[in-house]
Amino acid sequence: MKKYDIKPDHHIRAKRACLTGLTIGLLLLFQAVRVLWHFPENEGWRNALAGVSGLIWLLLCGASYWKYRKLTRQ
Repeated sequence: MKKYDIKPDHHIRAKRACLTGLTIGLLLLFQAVRVLWHFPENEGWRNALAGVSGLIWLLLCGASYWKYRKLTRQ
């Protein structure tokens, strides 16, 4: 019988939360880019809102990715 050296993953919930946050953030960032794609046709407030929310989601995606990479290296 072959024995396996399986190490428990204590950070599985944190990794799952990071990947979920990254996925949702990328979807919302995609929506902001879709709004900005039609920049000349939109009202000014819609373009400003899409630009600000796109930057916020980009920062949150970056933080989520950084935290996930940190957890996978441990």
